[in-house]
Amino acid sequence: MRHHDDPHDDKLNHMRLWDIVVIAGSLGLSLFVCICVGVAIGHFIDVHAGTSPWGLILFSFIGAISGFWTLYKKALSYQQDEARHGRHLRK
Repeated sequence: MRHHDDPHDDKLNHMRLWDIVVIAGSLGLSLFVCICVGVAIGHFIDVHAGTSPWGLILFSFIGAISGFWTLYKKALSYQQDEARHGRHLRK
């Protein structure tokens, strides 16, 4: 039980919350950009090759798969960083 509020703990909690918001925003933006690039490439191919709508459909799926793969890699990276950081604090 805490007898007094520690401003240092509040600052650490605020910084941790901000880190979570930044990471979530980064992951969301990565997924959005990958899908948009896939859609743009598919649209470009459809316009110039006359394959509408197959280029758009195919590259939208490729963009989505690429985006989720990027999310997976970033999540693993953040998890490894957190594990290293957590071990460092316990020493």
